[in-house]
Amino acid sequence: MEQEQDKEVVDISTEDKINNLLALINDQKKEIWVSSFHKILDAFEDFLTQRPEPPQDWLNRFTAHDKKFDYYQIVLPDDFQDPYEEDLGNIQRLRGEFADVPPTMALEHLLISRNYFIFENGHAEPIAAPRPILMLESSDGSDEEEEEEDDEILDLHDKIVHHKKTSKVDWDCCISLFQDGSYYAYNLNNDEEEELGEDIQSILQKQMPVFSEMRIVIPVEGRDYGILRN
Repeated sequence: MEQEQDKEVVDISTEDKINNLLALINDQKKEIWVSSFHKILDAFEDFLTQRPEPPQDWLNRFTAHDKKFDYYQIVLPDDFQDPYEEDLGNIQRLRGEFADVPPTMALEHLLISRNYFIFENGHAEPIAAPRPILMLESSDGSDEEEEEEDDEILDLHDKIVHHKKTSKVDWDCCISLFQDGSYYAYNLNNDEEEELGEDIQSILQKQMPVFSEMRIVIPVEGRDYGILRN
């Protein structure tokens, strides 16, 4: 009986997987989300202009290893990071890009997660990173770690993807999907490219074979969403 149930999951068509994922997104879009985009950029600008002192433990760590690192820098997504522009200029340009259109949850998540030290080190009031509704990553099937997982979430996600022990995706890749349909993906095509997208529907048909070979990751507060910590 168990084998028959497993086979039934594996045999779900690509079209059904896409429809299940779209249904998940449409259901999640009903949840209210308040953007913190400009608050995030304000924190970045204040950090760069006020240049607060790094924490002592940070100084000790880098001094002990004889490392040189510019503490006063902001990491933006590649699409908005002009290497020939100063950080403040890039931030102003990013703000202008979304003057008339709402920013995505994926963008806000990347802004916070790549610069969480500003908030963790007390240079700005903490801002919670949006929670992904689905996280997938590649797996070689070798790890047998047992984790406590939310059965209800897994039941829903198992209708979307099914991870088999022997995966055809043998390179490192991942994707995080958010309730507004936006997503961040890395290396889906084994090309070391990152992709920040506004609508998952634009890549679903093409990438579903890859998604189907990836494993589900349950988001963890403090690591994947919320007030991020080291």
